[in-house]
Formats: sequence, C-alpha cells, structure tokens
Amino acid sequence: MMDAAAYIRRTMRPMCPLPTGLAPHLPSLEGIAAVVFDIYGTLIISAAGDIDAAADDEREVDSILDEFGVSPVYFDELYRSAMKRHQDARRLHGVTYPEVEIREVWAEILESLCLTPGDADAIEEVALRYECGKNPVWAMPGSGRAIRAIHASGKKLGIVSNAQFYTLPVIEGLFGASLEGMGFDPELQVFSYREREGKPSRRLYECLAERADRMGLAPAAIFYLGNDITKDVLPARELGFRTGLFAGDARSLRLGGLSGDEATATADAVITDLAQLPGLFHIPA
Repeated sequence: MMDAAAYIRRTMRPMCPLPTGLAPHLPSLEGIAAVVFDIYGTLIISAAGDIDAAADDEREVDSILDEFGVSPVYFDELYRSAMKRHQDARRLHGVTYPEVEIREVWAEILESLCLTPGDADAIEEVALRYECGKNPVWAMPGSGRAIRAIHASGKKLGIVSNAQFYTLPVIEGLFGASLEGMGFDPELQVFSYREREGKPSRRLYECLAERADRMGLAPAAIFYLGNDITKDVLPARELGFRTGLFAGDARSLRLGGLSGDEATATADAVITDLAQLPGLFHIPA
C-alpha cells in the first residue's frame, strides 16, 4: 500500500504565490470562536491550469497513460465522460452542484479500459498519482504558522472545502501532520466528496452550521476564509458567518465579476498574506 503522505513529500516541489494587486483589509473582529478554512487556493497553492508549474509533473501522467496503453487525447475524453456521467447521476437526484467520488470514477475508467481495477488501495494510488501530475500543490506561505497560532489561542479550527479523499494525505504530506494533528476539530470538517455536493452549494455551509450549533457556536462566531467570492464568501455570508477573502495568490483569487473595491466591501476582511490572519482576532502571530 502506498504511503500517500510520503509520496506527496517526495514529488511536490515548492511554489510561490503570485501577487494579486488587491490591498488587505484587516479590521478587528470580535467574538470569533472558530476559524474555518477553504483548502485549495487558500491553505495550499494549487497550480491547476498553470501550464508552466504543471509541465514537469505531467511526466507522471504520461507514465500512467503508458501503463494503460492509451493516448492522452483518448484518456482525456474517457475521463471527462466518466466525470460527466457521475455528475449527471447526482443531478437526477436534484443536486444542482454535484460532486463525484473520484474513486468510483477511476474504478469505472479502469473497467472501461478492460483493466482489472484491483483493490481499493490500487485505485487510490492511481488516482493520487494522476491528481498530483495534473494539479501540483504546495503549502501557502504562512499557513502552518497561522494555524498553530489560532489553535494555541483556544479557537476551534474547521474546514469547508471542495475536496477528494486524496486531499487528506496531501495536507499531511505538505504540513507534516494530519488535520486533526494540527488541531482541526473532526466535527468541523466538511468535504464535498463526502457530501456528494460541491461549492457554491449552501449545503456544505449548512452542514458546518448544524455541527457548530451542536457545539454551542452561533454562525456569527465563525470566521470563514476562502479565495472565491462566489463559492466561499457569498454562501458563507448568507449563513451568517463572518467572512474573509484570501487574496494572496493570483492563480486562485476569484472575484466573481466584482471589482476589487466591491469584493473588499463584500467580505468582512481581505487577507493577502496568511501571516495577517491571527491579528484579526488579536492573536500574536
């Protein structure tokens, strides 16, 4: 069985965020008892769609396709078709923003290629290798230190993120500890692949609100930080959370058609460096 976290440490290489030109907005926020993060584009740099950053890592994808004996063009179509079938199946159940379980998609792909899918570990290995080749990642500067400072302050830590099973070993590989090991409360972790529904669906944020309510946490006591106005800030704000727009990397910043000034007015805070985050809550960085 592959040690997925070790694979991440061995294959991922450092990346630097790209400046966005947006100015930080760092008000003092009172009464925050829990800080909840998006992952991709916020806690970690994601090079999806960044051709220069992903070029070398495509060698791993090429290696997988050589093992399958298929061309990239043929496999891309196969992959897109399988994803669409699984998404459409969820839409038939009334889900507007469906999320797939990527292990089920890969099992179908391998079967269509007349390859023995193997056990669950083999499917997870090929899915992880493919994802890392297509989407190189690295820890966002200042993320680990900000997490440690917030955890040490006694505030709860949580996650609401579009993700797949491999997101968990990716985090462990990049940060050297699991989410729980870094202090994230298991009850405050909401992932799209588990809910079979993705952002910008309100359902993910409703799940968090329901779980937080059982802990005695009101929405106004929760601060949510993400890099996308439409998928992160707006639905979190609708649920009554305090919100932060992470504008620290041009690769991932999504303003949803708003101007910089409009985006700044929409979120409670704008963070351009995660080192700024603890200061919002009067926590020494």
